[in-house]
Amino acid sequence: MTLRTRVTLAAGVAVLLAVVAVSAAVYVIMRGDLYGQIDESLSHYRPASGSVGQHAVPPDASALPRDLPLAHQVFRQVVDRDGKIVTMVGDRPLPVTAEVLAVARGERRDAFFDADVAGTPVRVYVASAGEGAALQVGRSLIEVEQALRQLVLTLAVISVVTVGLAAVIGRLVAAAAVAPVHRVAEAADTVARTGDLSQHLAVPGGDDLGRLAASFNTMLDALSESLTRQRRLVADASHELRTPLATVRTNVEVLARAEELAPEDRASLIADTVVQIGELTRLVGDLVELARGDGQEEPFTLIDLDDLTRRAVDVVGRNHPSIIFRVDGVAGLIRGAPARVSRAVSNLIDNAAKWSPPGTEVEVTVHDGTVTVRDHGPGVDPADLPHVFDRFYRSPQARTMPGSGLGLAIVKQVANSHRATVTAAAASPPAHARTRF
Repeated sequence: MTLRTRVTLAAGVAVLLAVVAVSAAVYVIMRGDLYGQIDESLSHYRPASGSVGQHAVPPDASALPRDLPLAHQVFRQVVDRDGKIVTMVGDRPLPVTAEVLAVARGERRDAFFDADVAGTPVRVYVASAGEGAALQVGRSLIEVEQALRQLVLTLAVISVVTVGLAAVIGRLVAAAAVAPVHRVAEAADTVARTGDLSQHLAVPGGDDLGRLAASFNTMLDALSESLTRQRRLVADASHELRTPLATVRTNVEVLARAEELAPEDRASLIADTVVQIGELTRLVGDLVELARGDGQEEPFTLIDLDDLTRRAVDVVGRNHPSIIFRVDGVAGLIRGAPARVSRAVSNLIDNAAKWSPPGTEVEVTVHDGTVTVRDHGPGVDPADLPHVFDRFYRSPQARTMPGSGLGLAIVKQVANSHRATVTAAAASPPAHARTRF
């Protein structure tokens, strides 16, 4: 069932319930009003006090009221306390019920009830006609029932017409209401069919449908940006992989004729091949880390940032034995993925060590959830500062050094996934990088 059909049915059912409720209320009110008028007209014929003798002698028929409207449909009779009809006007007697006997015996003053007289619905009024007698006056309800049947028919026609109009109007309103949803669906179909993420929707306003269109446009922009980053990553990765792969292939092809090489050349080729394979391994590892995006695959736990940083310094120090590392930290806890945070901190320290001359210091400070790494190398060129955390970005000075330009990009990605910040700045004269978790 489509949304338009559901809205139409909901509108029709709501109007139907409302019309039925109103019609029932009108019927009950009108019926009560008609019966009230009949009861009031019948009660006018209550006999005067003492109009019947003390010995239950029935009054003469001529003394009974004869000015009721539609007299041929009015029934009158007097009964005694035993239920015997004493006097009757008309050819059809009224039923003598328990209410009639109670009034005749003085147990009740009067009563109203409905009866059937030879197939004619009658409203009966019973009043005391003196000691030991009761007067019954009945009026036909044919006209009332005809009026009520006409009212029911009229209300039914009005209900059908009203529900039909409500369904038509609901259909039109539903069509107008779901039109933006159809536009979103058509745009989504177009994107799925063509892959064109530029199919933006016009935002009609600040209502729910306007927010839906705005959210759809935001989603398209996010998808477009993600696709662009993915394509750029693939292009940059293929470019970065091409050089070490070509070098390894060349070395392997030369080593295939190892018997033609001098021992020292063969050893040099093997060492170079091992280095290139190590570069490939690091590059693939960095690509895998970047491909994970900002997804939280590793659960967040409490991390002692100072202890994690000191362990990272120990690992980096073994790879850079000529660099002196000085750590100044205060124990502090953060929430994060331990392996990813360790990777980010290690990349920061390794980058600083790579740019530090032998024998110089790399200062690492941990305080209040912030890791600051400061080296004493040549510093960062102001033109390179906005790009140091971009993927595969390498300054002109770094292109002659080993690396792929992904280390600091991973630091930024880890920081983003932890809602942290990472900055780089030129010190006086050394440079420093700071990550705040």
